[in-house]
Amino acid sequence: MNSLKQKRKGKNLAVQGAILASAGIIVRLIGFAYRIPLVNTIGEEGIGCYSKAFDIYSFGLIISSYGLPSAVSKLVSARMAVKKYKEAHKIFISALCIALLIGLISASIMFFGSSLLADLVYSEKSKHAIRALSPTLLIFSIMAVLRGYFQGMNTMIPTAISQVIEQIFNAIFSIVLASILFTRGYEWGAAGGTLGTGIGAFAGLLTLIGIYFMSRKLFLKRVSKDTNSDSSITHFSFGKLVVLTSVPIIIGSATFHFTNLVDMFMFNDALRFHNYTQEMSDTLYGILNGKYKIIITLPVSIASALAAATIPSITTSIVLKDKKQIKRKINMAIRFTMFIAIPSCVGIFILSEPIIRMLFGISNLEKASLLLKIGSISVVFFALSTISIGVLQGMDRLRVPVISAVKSLLIKVVFNVILLYVFDTNLIGAVVTNIIFAFSSAFFNMRAIKKYTRMKFDIKKTYVIPTISALVMGLSCNIVYTLFGAMRIGNTISTLISILVGACVYLILLIKLKGLDKEELYSVPKGESLIRLLTKMRLLK
Repeated sequence: MNSLKQKRKGKNLAVQGAILASAGIIVRLIGFAYRIPLVNTIGEEGIGCYSKAFDIYSFGLIISSYGLPSAVSKLVSARMAVKKYKEAHKIFISALCIALLIGLISASIMFFGSSLLADLVYSEKSKHAIRALSPTLLIFSIMAVLRGYFQGMNTMIPTAISQVIEQIFNAIFSIVLASILFTRGYEWGAAGGTLGTGIGAFAGLLTLIGIYFMSRKLFLKRVSKDTNSDSSITHFSFGKLVVLTSVPIIIGSATFHFTNLVDMFMFNDALRFHNYTQEMSDTLYGILNGKYKIIITLPVSIASALAAATIPSITTSIVLKDKKQIKRKINMAIRFTMFIAIPSCVGIFILSEPIIRMLFGISNLEKASLLLKIGSISVVFFALSTISIGVLQGMDRLRVPVISAVKSLLIKVVFNVILLYVFDTNLIGAVVTNIIFAFSSAFFNMRAIKKYTRMKFDIKKTYVIPTISALVMGLSCNIVYTLFGAMRIGNTISTLISILVGACVYLILLIKLKGLDKEELYSVPKGESLIRLLTKMRLLK
């Protein structure tokens, strides 16, 4: 009976993980889509200001509210499991009070300290964008508690819906407000873009509040009938518990995101050291973040979102102490990540210049496409690092990724000093040190997974077959693009058709070389639909 319950719970976890993974992919695609017109609207200097403000905001968000969803979810689900509904509701109210307090403090620091923060990143004009983003910290703090509350009740649907709505509003208002305010200067265009983030967050919050009030009667009915809870536990005690549970999660997350903050400060300080103007600093950072990173991070985030759907399943196998399934699922999660990351790396390397030209035009075309060529390999390392962090968290080895991140950051700082300060390599140096960081992080995490599971990774299916398939794909992309270019067909059509042909060639080779089979496809979101399609195309039997 207990075994049956655990299996049902495991299946539900997998479904909920798939829902959140699907929403994550949609959110990332929308995020990618709106950043392109945003860059083209406010230019490289404007996106430089935007990116600097956003990096500061992202770190503030980690400190103020990143640990709340997980902490609230964990504490609420523990009470729901034993039908202590009053305690679960008290935790929710206590967490909301903490969120309001922390959100107000962090938003105030960011708003009133905007000039100082802008000066630290060598961009006085970023202060408008920093101020525009500051109220979003308060909005996100409240939203984090609501998401955690629903997740604690074992439903990811409200979180998924709110994420998609948030990103849709963010995309629309970021572009509209950036276009309107750009007439006052690129720094105001950047501020308009960041205002869109706040409006999107507010739309997401209203969605969650609406869902909460639709379900409130049911929640309160459970609370009124509850006789299991300990009524002597105060809101203050639960608030303390929320904080104590959040802190380790915040420390872990802050360590990873601290890398971006260190990178931003060191990159811009090195430019100041070498006597670059503030305008040039904004432009270079705009190329790095607005063009290079937006393309590099897209396949990483999609691969990670797909693979993340398998993490709850790994956790379930650990609870059931099924070592064979643990090893199989870890191997599968890593393989599916590589199935996307390796061809993305090759495709970005081969089509770097056409992609930049298609998305952003000819401004700093050579510089941006060179960065993509050099940095394309980081897609593989960042994807491997991201999925390995998820696997280690699923194994309840939370400290390991944090230690790996700290060691990788120290290595990166050493190379930052050499490449950015000693040698004036600016953009190329920043890309190279990112590759070193991603490789170090992936290496340390993968070594830890091997140590704790004593498993053997399927090198052939994980790396060799996808690499062979991707190299042939890259050759086909190059041939198609060259042929279309000779026929004087436009760059956009040539690039899109090259990508489409390349994707088909890669998938066919991956299946024909037995890199992927039916059983493995069943484990991914919408796997059955994909199998039916591939069977109709006679690629699967």
